[in-house]
Amino acid sequence: MMEKHPAPSFDDWVEYCFTQGNADFSFRYGSPGYEAVEKRIEKFCDLDPIVLADYIATLFGSPGFIAQRYSDEQIAEATWFLFGVASSYFSVLFSKAVPTETRVRCMNLVATLYTDLFDLVCGKRGTDPDIEYTNSLSVDIAVYMIWEVSLIGGAVMFPDRHAHLAEPGFGVLKTVLAKCRTSSCLMSALHGLGHIQLENPQRVEQIIDDFLSKRQIPMWLHKYAMRARKGAVL
Repeated sequence: MMEKHPAPSFDDWVEYCFTQGNADFSFRYGSPGYEAVEKRIEKFCDLDPIVLADYIATLFGSPGFIAQRYSDEQIAEATWFLFGVASSYFSVLFSKAVPTETRVRCMNLVATLYTDLFDLVCGKRGTDPDIEYTNSLSVDIAVYMIWEVSLIGGAVMFPDRHAHLAEPGFGVLKTVLAKCRTSSCLMSALHGLGHIQLENPQRVEQIIDDFLSKRQIPMWLHKYAMRARKGAVL
């Protein structure tokens, strides 16, 4: 039996996620250097679930340093990698090897990732918070798509299957709508709610109605919110 390699340090894991992870999964099979790519993927993605959950919670709990350390493009690539199928990291939320309270904590801390990182870098680093950039700027596009490409959306969409995650997931969405100032972050949460609406129409309508009653937002975003309220988002 092959001996399992030791887990990378937290700092090495973060560096991989923000500089190499997504590129490795786009590397063409059989190309020169592919063996090195395979080894990196094995090292950084085949992590013990408890270690992975701890790394996710640590990063998401205090993510502000990322904005200074990495470019918007690197943050965009890492967002696709962290939440998407390339790493499948968020399957840890469903791993019975991880204590339920740890899985719930990982979900809850997605809100902090939004408020303390994404809201700082979206909208041209907050200088144009009311402009729609979810179809033009890489980091805004990646943030907008989180609830579509990640397993966290499904955890909220089907509360009967994932009772321990549904309420924390709704809490994340409500926190984003209450605290974030950039339209890209708000649109990301609305996008997620729009997909969840089919399974939870009354809950989604209530959350969006509450958001619209309390926030002053651009008319284009208001129109998008009304579409999300009906589940009419792509």
